[in-house]
Amino acid sequence: MTDTTVLIAGAGPAGLSMAILLGRLGLDSIVVERRSGINPHPRARSVNVRTAELMRQWDVLDEIEAASLPLPWTEQFVYCETLAGTEIGRVITGVQPVVDGVELSPAPWLLTSQDRIEEILLRRLADMGEVQICWDTELLEVAQRGDQVTAEVRGPSGTRHLTARWLVGADGAASSVRRSLDIEMDGIASFGTMINCQFYADLGPWTDHRPAALYWTTSPARNVFQKIDVNNRWLCQLNYDPSMHRAEDFNTEVAAEWIRRSIGPDLPDDFDLRVTDVIPWVMSSTVAERFRDGRVFLIGDAAHQLPPTGGFGMNTAVQDAHNLAWKFAAVAGGHAGEGLLDTYETERAPVAQYNADRSRENSRSVGRIRRLVESGTATVEQKREALRASTQYGNWLGMDLGLRYDEGCLIPDGTEPPQVDDPVSEYVPTARPGHRAPHVPIDLDGATSTLDLYDTQFVLLCGADVDTEAEACTHPALRVLQLDAHLEDPEGRLASAHGIGRVGAVLVRPDGHVAWRDPQATGGAAIAALDSLLRR
Repeated sequence: MTDTTVLIAGAGPAGLSMAILLGRLGLDSIVVERRSGINPHPRARSVNVRTAELMRQWDVLDEIEAASLPLPWTEQFVYCETLAGTEIGRVITGVQPVVDGVELSPAPWLLTSQDRIEEILLRRLADMGEVQICWDTELLEVAQRGDQVTAEVRGPSGTRHLTARWLVGADGAASSVRRSLDIEMDGIASFGTMINCQFYADLGPWTDHRPAALYWTTSPARNVFQKIDVNNRWLCQLNYDPSMHRAEDFNTEVAAEWIRRSIGPDLPDDFDLRVTDVIPWVMSSTVAERFRDGRVFLIGDAAHQLPPTGGFGMNTAVQDAHNLAWKFAAVAGGHAGEGLLDTYETERAPVAQYNADRSRENSRSVGRIRRLVESGTATVEQKREALRASTQYGNWLGMDLGLRYDEGCLIPDGTEPPQVDDPVSEYVPTARPGHRAPHVPIDLDGATSTLDLYDTQFVLLCGADVDTEAEACTHPALRVLQLDAHLEDPEGRLASAHGIGRVGAVLVRPDGHVAWRDPQATGGAAIAALDSLLRR
């Protein structure tokens, strides 16, 4: 007997997302969290398009949007010496999913804050009887025996043992789950020392005429300003030199002085700036040497720490959960063998490494701009060239929607991925196996996008002339949809977007990634592919 199917350590965005996903799939879970509640510090802020698509499925996107900054604040980055001083230049962002008038997603890129996101996810979980959250509960020890995991935890009522079929470590960069398994992190453990400062001030005189997602400053302090909400709540990240300053020296008063220097030297005497909290941290770019150890899995910061330049940390974490949850359900439901769970690491570890590498490159781009300006000898053209060279930072739609799995729970079809000049910034929809299935507007039982179809089951999208009877419509893990019969496609947009015609079929996984495609399939082939994947 086990206490729960999945025990989740950590109630941040990764752990809460995992609990929501499992609950929607009919699996019970227990979440243990050492904190007593939500951390009120903003921390992560970017909700990338793919993550917003998932939150749309969970019926929380409207709340997330309501807590987010208005659209103009997402459209550029500003580089300046100080907020009130000389502007170096701007980079126009290209992260919204409308390109040349073509809608690539039903969800937007959003800027909000992690504390607000966690509040909304917790409200969603309150309606789910499959999930139990234990606050003030610390994970002490993990043991694996046979077909279950036992965890020793200490909470308000003392120490106890919880058993589960699987354990998910979503407990952050200092993960006790990861440490208990002696899993090392590969990469650069420290290449920047930072202080996160949450503060309140009216910065409108220097920002309202040029709303931006980020304001990077150079001299006399290397900081970055981020507006959190419309109520004058801001986050400033102070970049300090540990050979000159100690993290423990940054109390709220010292932090306020650093922030004032980055705003400008001639602030009025009555300028009100209130720092509410400071959090020291170290910028890292590391990925765990393995994401699975028997019945224990790592997701989010427990598995990878990404530089914040690009905002992919929380997004990669949420998408880890999305990749793993349906695989738990397939194995628990008897549709797949345990080997399916091996594909979690196979698929997600390369994505984590790629996102870490790109985020580190973004950080270096910012560093080059700052060094040029601070040298005092750079020409205007040199500064402009540095800005042009940094444009992948702020233009990552290809990274966001174009992510793909090359190996794992998929069967390649022998085709090449779409060719683009810049895979970071450019996205071309495709239904090639391993890729996120393309968004196409539809009207079917309340679904308005093809993305709405991919949720708790595999979906087989068939051409109008495919024999769907031969595709075993009663398979418990499969939903079969035929063009014209179930989905109207008079102009052939759905067929064209998925690379099929009146014959042919595409098999899409519950997480929206294409598992198999055959443009010549006429019947029977898809169910064989599905059985092959799940048995394997």
